[in-house]
Amino acid sequence: MLMKSAPRIVLYGRHSTSLQTATSSEDQTASCMKLVDYLNGTVVATFLDPEVSGYKRNRPGLKQLLRLIENGEADMVVCESLDRLARDAEDVAWLGKKLPFHSVQLHTLTEGHIDEVKFGVAALMGTIFLKNLTDKTLRGMEAAVLAGRIAGGRSYGYCTRKIYDKDGERIRGYLDITPAKASVVQRIFRDFASGLSAYDIAKALNEEGVPSPRGQQWNASTIRGDPKKFTGILNNPLYVGRLIWGRRKWRRDPDSENRERRYVMRDQSLWLEMEVPDLRIIDDALWEAVHAEIKCRQRPTSANSPAGSKRKKHLLSGLIKCSTCGSNYTISGKDYYRCAGEKERGTCGNKLSVRKGALEQAAMAVLQHHLFTEDHAKIFHGDLQPRGGEDHRQSGRSRSGIEKPPWGD
Repeated sequence: MLMKSAPRIVLYGRHSTSLQTATSSEDQTASCMKLVDYLNGTVVATFLDPEVSGYKRNRPGLKQLLRLIENGEADMVVCESLDRLARDAEDVAWLGKKLPFHSVQLHTLTEGHIDEVKFGVAALMGTIFLKNLTDKTLRGMEAAVLAGRIAGGRSYGYCTRKIYDKDGERIRGYLDITPAKASVVQRIFRDFASGLSAYDIAKALNEEGVPSPRGQQWNASTIRGDPKKFTGILNNPLYVGRLIWGRRKWRRDPDSENRERRYVMRDQSLWLEMEVPDLRIIDDALWEAVHAEIKCRQRPTSANSPAGSKRKKHLLSGLIKCSTCGSNYTISGKDYYRCAGEKERGTCGNKLSVRKGALEQAAMAVLQHHLFTEDHAKIFHGDLQPRGGEDHRQSGRSRSGIEKPPWGD
């Protein structure tokens, strides 16, 4: 009589934020050991993703787990609950297909054995849970704004005010003006109204060692921003005592590997605006003077580049570094790459601009010279040939299955 070997089990743990215990993911896998004993299995690997959102499919630990499964080195996955592996309904459904395809079972402490039905129910319940959570969060934020509190985001020139209720619980959303930073804001507005460019202002602040909102160097874009989206120092209505909430709606990009969040502007009729005079830093006259300057300096929008259109990526975006300061070389105008340190911050003396077309052609020529060799062609051919034969056999079997159904003629 053949003895059935113990199933090979992979443990997985994940927690989302630093507010949870640092060992939360490890604690999850430790608590799964009783289930491992019940399944009479042997743990062959443990993968953890501490402080990583369940919306990200490219988590390091999850990628290693899936690679091990694809290599046929596991029979079961065990975790605390299904939402440790995935929260998004699409990801849950994807795992519901991927694991059975590799003959791998999923068991959790909370739900037990996860079969096809439970995968479907979990995807539905996850969608409902997230919708309810989003609605409750937005209601709470709206209530805070109506009470004159800040519902989210941080603006340069302010610090949080610590207020507690009668039970000692922190009441969030109150700000105080920081005098030193407020004077920087006033200086930026005055300089821009007097005719200086955002680049000139950023360069002067950097030369004086004034920290930017993120504690680093100032960029011209940090000051200039986008008037239509109310971004940038010059376009923040909080500086004139107006709190505007609900301008943007965040969405997760389904085509992004990291489920990156991107926003779209909501209709202005849906915005919520409140007066917060205690947070005023700029007077109305200076605000109007700055925005008259912004309007005068705006370039007409090209018919081929409508306002709000997404900036396209170029072939070498993020790949070229300045040899002087180490900053990225970014697109300047239409056809040139320039050092961002010189272009945006004025902190680099490298004023060399490189024509985009010539640089991209040179880069491709180098790749062609080093990659398109006889040795690389042999490696590629040797790697592809067995797969091609297997694909051909699989295709033949597939066609055969179509031509001759299993139930006969």
